[in-house]
Amino acid sequence: MESRKNLAPAFMEWKNRYPAIKDFLVGFSPNRQLQVCNNPEECFFGNSPTLASINIIYEKGTAEIWLSAEIQEACLFMGVREMPDINQIEKLVKIIVVQYGYLKVDELQLFFFYFCAAKYRHFYNYFDPSIIILSLRDFLNDRSRAYEEHERREREREYEEWKKNAITYEEYQKLKRENQL
Repeated sequence: MESRKNLAPAFMEWKNRYPAIKDFLVGFSPNRQLQVCNNPEECFFGNSPTLASINIIYEKGTAEIWLSAEIQEACLFMGVREMPDINQIEKLVKIIVVQYGYLKVDELQLFFFYFCAAKYRHFYNYFDPSIIILSLRDFLNDRSRAYEEHERREREREYEEWKKNAITYEEYQKLKRENQL
């Protein structure tokens, strides 16, 4: 486990807020999805830790433990007839952490909320890990659109700021003639 003094400042903030793994797991339990879903913008553009950073802040395997609880809660909610076995969950969470370690925990909680709300694919009575992976890909498409929209709004805001200080070519020529440039 990495000592506190070796953690980056952003990681230290999380370690101070949630000092132990248990604190993090309680603070980010699946029940938190109901809060997260109210502000998707904050999920995408907020500062919650990524899966990869959780394993640095705490210890390797923390992200997998956290994801396991999210998956099990989704299965319970959806009423799958047979809960996934430990090997299915272990492999699924490893795939998600390796392939999507850049996702923030808030984004993943938003994903699981949407998944349970049947926004994406769903189980047909039986657990199928590929349904979660395919749904996660669908979520990433939505995430990309949210990022594009966010960037568009930011460019518009910057353009409006620029326009406040911009001058016409004629004004520029006049200032140049008057040696004010």
